Parts: sequence; structure tokens; C-alpha cells
Amino acid sequence: MNAWRHHLFSRSPISMLIIIGIASVIANTGWRVVMNNFAVDTVGMTGANIGVLQSIREIPGLLSFTVMFLLMLMSEQRVAILSLCLLGIGVAITGYLPSIYGFYFTTVLMSIGFHYLEAVNRSLSTQVLETESFGQSMGMIREASSFIGLATFIAIILAIQFFDASAKTIFFFCGLTCAALAVYLLSFAHFKEHKVEQKNNIILRKEYSVYYLLTFLGGARRQIFVAFAGLLMVQKFHYSITMMAVLFMISSLATTLTVASIGRFIDRIGEKRALMIEYVALAVVFTSYAFVENHYLAGGLYILDSILFSFTIALATYFKKTIRSDEIASSSSVSFTINHIAAVFLPFLLGLLWVSNYQIVFFCGAIISCMSLMVAFTIKSEPLNSQTIKQV
Repeated sequence: MNAWRHHLFSRSPISMLIIIGIASVIANTGWRVVMNNFAVDTVGMTGANIGVLQSIREIPGLLSFTVMFLLMLMSEQRVAILSLCLLGIGVAITGYLPSIYGFYFTTVLMSIGFHYLEAVNRSLSTQVLETESFGQSMGMIREASSFIGLATFIAIILAIQFFDASAKTIFFFCGLTCAALAVYLLSFAHFKEHKVEQKNNIILRKEYSVYYLLTFLGGARRQIFVAFAGLLMVQKFHYSITMMAVLFMISSLATTLTVASIGRFIDRIGEKRALMIEYVALAVVFTSYAFVENHYLAGGLYILDSILFSFTIALATYFKKTIRSDEIASSSSVSFTINHIAAVFLPFLLGLLWVSNYQIVFFCGAIISCMSLMVAFTIKSEPLNSQTIKQV
């Protein structure tokens, strides 16, 4: 923890990455903790409605390649700040529109900010952080985000228990904090983002096909967790807002305690082995979701799932070692779009299946994890770095 705190106030590029992560996690934490309860108890949404909501939420992700047009007008740093502000505003106003279509609207608004931010932030991280310690540095940034996420969960629980805070209040203050941090980042000096001048056109290359495919499958698999693991807790096990907040808090604490070690572990064993470990474990977790009957065990699976998410650092390091140095920004936005292709239609289709048999949804997650494992077997032990690719 001392490592990221040392960088936090340095007003350096890595400081900006840490603050971006912190602001984003505050907004997303507030949204995630109460969205299922808000959707079911306040708005009156069904599993099918929530499937539609999650599909709509991913449309901006599918269109995230359009961030390239913004990059023609302003720097990645400014696009990141603008996106962060939009994310905060979208979350802040959610509680003021308590209807199905109002929830759809605010979800799209915050999603535009979130997905543009993620596309640009991935590019910034790849360019700013050194290859040799990339996993460790990403682990440090995620550790900071996880710690602040934990603090946010605690604040939400205390607000509910002592002040009877509503979902509307939680949405508002989490979103407002995110937007305020975005405004604060405007005071940072503009730093040079590119060691190599970036191409601004959309690029697809056959040599990146393994990365594209893992990104596509990862997006599909992640959406099943995001859209339906929390819904399982609320609908089947009747978790309250407080219980969901506690679950997220424990998940965040577990991630905080493990993510830095996972980053170092990935640097040590390599991306291929790390990804294979992740995919095998996820197949087991998704299968277990389908059969779990005890709410404590279900919560334990959710926590384990959250910890395994840290292994996606391995895909980020594979990206850094594989993508040509002058195609980082373009490839980042394209890969982020690929990540969301399945995410647009999958939650909607699985939401319909959820109504008849929720177990099928998690079986699909297990199958996708197995498909990812098969693709991971094709990864070369030593991915080509950008300099080597240029010579091919």
C-alpha cells in the first residue's frame, strides 16, 4: 500500500493513472452496490429487463473505437478526464430517474464515460509503464483502486446503517465524488503520452488474432459475472443492499490483499501460464454458481471470482509485449470494441434464459472459460515485443 501512496501526490503520469482508477472505482462501486436492489425494489425490473439494461450498458463499449475521432481533437489525457466526468454525472443522476427508461438513459450516459475512459486508460497505461515491471505496476494501481473501493463499501454500509441512506443518495455522492476528481485532474500539467507517435486510424492485424480472440471471450465471460452473479445473490438468496455492500467490501479487501502479489506472480511465470490458471479456475467457479444452494458459499464464489479478475493483468502484459509501439492507441480502442461485441447481445439473450433456468447462464460461463483455455494454449511462451515485430 505504501507504494501507491508514495506516487499518489507526485502529480506524475502514474499519479494520474492512480487517481483515474480511484475515481472510476468510487462511481462504479456506488452503482454496483445498489443497482440490483434499485432495479428490483424501486424500478420493478425483472431478470429480462436487467438483461436488456446490461446489453444497453455495453453498446458504448462496442462503439469505443470511435474514441479515435476524439483523439483527433484532443489528447488522451483530456479524453480520459472528460470521460471520467461523464461517468460521474451519469451515476450521480441515476436515482433521480426511477423508471425503466430513466434507468436505461442514465446507464447509457455513465457507460459512455466508463468505456471511453477504459479504452484511453488502457492505452495510457501501456505507454507510461515500463515493460519489465508492467505487471507489478498494474498491480499497484489496482491495489489503490481496490483499497478505495473497500473504503467506499464501508462508507456505504455506515451511511445505510446510521443515516438510512437511500439508493438515490448513494448514487449521487459516489457520482459527484468521481466528477470532482475529474475536475481536479484538470490541474495536472499536460504530459507527453507517446514515446512513439501513434497512428490514429483503425488497425486490425492477423498477428494480433490470439489477443483479439481472448479479448472477445473475456468480454463475454465477464458480462455473465457482472450481469448475473449479483442478480443471483439478490433474487435467489435475497441479499439486501447492506449484504451486497458487505459482499463487495469483502471482495474488494480480498483483491487489495492479493492483486499486487498476483501482478508479481504474472511477471514471474509469464502470461500464458497465468491465463491458463485463470481460465481453469473460472470454469470451476461458473459451474459452482449453477449448483450452489448456500448463500455463504455463493458469496464465497463471488469473492473468488473477484480475485481471479486480477489475472486479467496477464492479458494486459501480453498486449504490451505483442502490439507494435506505434499502434498502442489504435489497437487499444479496437480491442476494447472487440471485448464488447458479445457483451451487447449476450446479457439480453441470457436474461431470457434466466427466466426459465438460471443455471444455463452459468453453464455458458463455464463453456466460454474452457474455450479461452484452449486459445491460451496457442500463446507463444515469449510474445514478440514491439521492436521485434517491427523487424518481421
